[in-house]
Parts: sequence; structure tokens; C-alpha cells
Amino acid sequence: MEMKCPGNAIVRRPEIVLLTCPKCGGEVELFTDEEKATCECGEIVFREKTASCMDWCKYAKECFEKGGVKYV
Repeated sequence: MEMKCPGNAIVRRPEIVLLTCPKCGGEVELFTDEEKATCECGEIVFREKTASCMDWCKYAKECFEKGGVKYV
């Protein structure tokens, strides 16, 4: 059985996040692997950055490269 790091699940299986546009109050949809999305009103809405294993794990680069996910 191959072990996979649970820390890179957000990259392997992104989920939808709903944000509120600060300009018009509209709902903006983006995926957990995206930093920003554009609201229907034209405002760019940014998702708050959260720490991931890529920020602190010393094996992150190797793990992501072996998992077929390009490490950036």
C-alpha cells in the first residue's frame, strides 16, 4: 500500500470555497488551490493564505514531485 501525505490533499483534490466580495457583497467561488477569483462586478477577491505542508515540511518538494504534483 502506497502512503500519501495528507498535507498535499488540498492540491490533489481541491475543494470549492465561497468568499464574499468586499465591493458588492456577492458570493465568489474559487478552489482551495487558487489564490484569487474575479467577482461578477469585476472586483478581484483574494483567499486568505493558510500555511500548508509546503511551507514547513522538509520533505515537501520530494513528496510533491513524486506524487505527480509540480512543486512551485
